[in-house]
Amino acid sequence: MAASPTLSIVDYVVIAATLTVPLGMGVYLAVKGRKRNTKEEYLLGGRKLHVLPVTLSLFVTFMSSTSLIGMPAETFTTGINFILHVIAIGMSYFIGIFTVVPIMHTLQVTSMYEYFRLRFQSPFLWLFVTVVGMFQKVVFTAVVLLSPAVSIQTATGLPFWVSVFIVGLVGIVYTSIGGIRGVVLVDVFQAAIIMFGIFIVLVKGVHEVGGLDTTWALAKEGGRIPPVDFDPDPRVRHSFWALTFGGLFTFFGYTFDQSAIQRICAIPKMSGAKLVYGLNIFIVSTYIICVCFMGIVAYSYFATIGCDPFKAGILTNSNQVMPYFVMKIFEDFPGMAGIYLATIFSGALSTISSITNGLAANTIEDLLKGPFEKCGTSESVKLLTAKLAVWFYGGVCIGLAFLLKDLPGTIIQTAIALLGACGGPIVGTYFLGALFPWTNKIGAIVGVLVALALNIWLSVGATLYGQPPVRLPPAPGNSCDIIIPSNMTSPYTTTTPAITSTLSSSDVPTADPKGTVFDISYQDYGLIGWLLAVFVGSIVSLATCRMYPRIKDERFLFPFVRPLWRIKDSEKSSLGLTDRATRERPCWTDAERRRCLEHNVMIE
Repeated sequence: MAASPTLSIVDYVVIAATLTVPLGMGVYLAVKGRKRNTKEEYLLGGRKLHVLPVTLSLFVTFMSSTSLIGMPAETFTTGINFILHVIAIGMSYFIGIFTVVPIMHTLQVTSMYEYFRLRFQSPFLWLFVTVVGMFQKVVFTAVVLLSPAVSIQTATGLPFWVSVFIVGLVGIVYTSIGGIRGVVLVDVFQAAIIMFGIFIVLVKGVHEVGGLDTTWALAKEGGRIPPVDFDPDPRVRHSFWALTFGGLFTFFGYTFDQSAIQRICAIPKMSGAKLVYGLNIFIVSTYIICVCFMGIVAYSYFATIGCDPFKAGILTNSNQVMPYFVMKIFEDFPGMAGIYLATIFSGALSTISSITNGLAANTIEDLLKGPFEKCGTSESVKLLTAKLAVWFYGGVCIGLAFLLKDLPGTIIQTAIALLGACGGPIVGTYFLGALFPWTNKIGAIVGVLVALALNIWLSVGATLYGQPPVRLPPAPGNSCDIIIPSNMTSPYTTTTPAITSTLSSSDVPTADPKGTVFDISYQDYGLIGWLLAVFVGSIVSLATCRMYPRIKDERFLFPFVRPLWRIKDSEKSSLGLTDRATRERPCWTDAERRRCLEHNVMIE
């Protein structure tokens, strides 16, 4: 009987170093930048950050521990087709170069939601989308905290609450003291860890299986390389259309996100901001291909050793696959499993730090902007409020993680469904204002409310009444032989069922069964929300167009639609700035932005 793999002292040292280095970086930047201690410096780095660090920071912000755990779990249980997300994310960044970047960098806002206030002149819409967006980010961050907790519990039996508390606390501390500069610097360090961790797992895993050809052959035999499903029915969970076009509108929530907007506006020139998005197309695409292939390698490994951990009762949740797989292949190499777990921690820390910093910006610029202006609040008080906000939202995320620990399905499904359900209507409202100058606040409010209500109905209904995804058959084998340590509190069982099965092609399901409307793919929530927000908002705006004449300030419109609506040069901006001057200006002060934006919306 073989003992279950456990972490060595070297592994714990590696993990401790991963958690300690970010704290040191945060302290260093806090001391170094104490003379530039302003709100703009804390939230935007003085709008003077460099392209490469921001590129890596944007990458690790969104490709978090949820993808490191959830994407391999999806390919392990349902097949390689999940890799089609490469197309969706690549298109979302490419489109963002011509939509999000030109507008948001020109406006030089601190909060993404400022656009809704400036474009639609509606305090209610501004506050509503702010609250919805912030709620989505808090829940998403709580889900992100689950990944390392599940990993360390599976690997070591360490209680769930210890992992959540440690990772959450480290992220809060270095974010609160280091600001956006600290977040970006630490993100570069964490990006290197993530890339190295993925590399060593792939190399070792493929070697254990017997090479790439054997890995692919075993996965194909086990149904993990299914044909692409081109069925247009939206109830097909992972069809080509759901993963690409549905995924495109879902991942618009990444390209139009507070963390992304902060980084766009922290780059001095628009050309640099566009380059950040362009580079992320290649970096993120490579990353997704690698992490999806990790699930295939894990399946082939368990097929090789003749033991499927689920059929054996060793694991009960698909989110535990990768940590267990890594512990198995590195059980004779002290420190290597620790590097992989450090990868998981790095992914979680980067997302937590970026989102809590963004939530602090939303608090200062959206929720408290009015009271601060009425009271004439000083910069030092605003800065202190931002730091306290990081602690507040971090604490909320930690508490919420405990409530979400028993979520069904893979972590990545939960994260994507949440992103699409809340992000789709908000991004649709943004496109509504940026595509059509005649749309107004009534249309925008009705559109976002209808879209959000339908998405909530679908997502809640799917949780209560939807059919679970079809899992592919387990790996064949009868060689599971494991001793469970007496102090293990993870979901390992104390008995090992006998396994005597072989897999034939007839055992591999070819498609998900089609059910009710609640079985619409979670990948399509973003598309549904986007379409409803744009369609309903346009119809209502047309019906109320006499009440609110169209805007003429072209800075609120996408560059490619400006010629369509024939906005004349004389109507562009009372500032008299040309497009090039506006694009290349390195930064604006808060006073300049207020004067230029709030008093320069020219109405017919």
